[in-house]
Amino acid sequence: MKTRLLASIIAFVIAFGGLNLSVLNAASHGGGGHDHSPLGEEMETISKAFRTLRRQAKDPAKNASSAALAGKMLAASQKSLEFEPAWKEDQPKGEQADFVKGYLKGMEQMVAQLTALEKAFKAGDNAKAEAIIAKLRDAQKKGHKAYKKPDED
Repeated sequence: MKTRLLASIIAFVIAFGGLNLSVLNAASHGGGGHDHSPLGEEMETISKAFRTLRRQAKDPAKNASSAALAGKMLAASQKSLEFEPAWKEDQPKGEQADFVKGYLKGMEQMVAQLTALEKAFKAGDNAKAEAIIAKLRDAQKKGHKAYKKPDED
């Protein structure tokens, strides 16, 4: 009898603990404030690759890796052209079309710069690559200010 009671208690604790952990896991991933839209996912890919790329861009020994990162950013930027910023909905109705056109124009410019960046790394022209990275960084700041919804905190 005591063995059954002990086994039942252990089973209950394991079952409840598993449920509790899954609830905590869902809460920690779902309520993190991250934009999990398709556009948000592509932008996160670009951002992560760009952070790594900026750190290693000066090192010619890492040009192959840098070209691959630029290619990854390029692919995500091209995919981002398929989406509209979520912040569009908060814009006045009469300005939404121009808002999206501005976003698309900026992303097309980014695609062109990333294409040139990938070529620069493949050609071993780190000075040119660093100049393009500086332009991309400025464009990133301006683009996020204009098209990314400000955080609520």
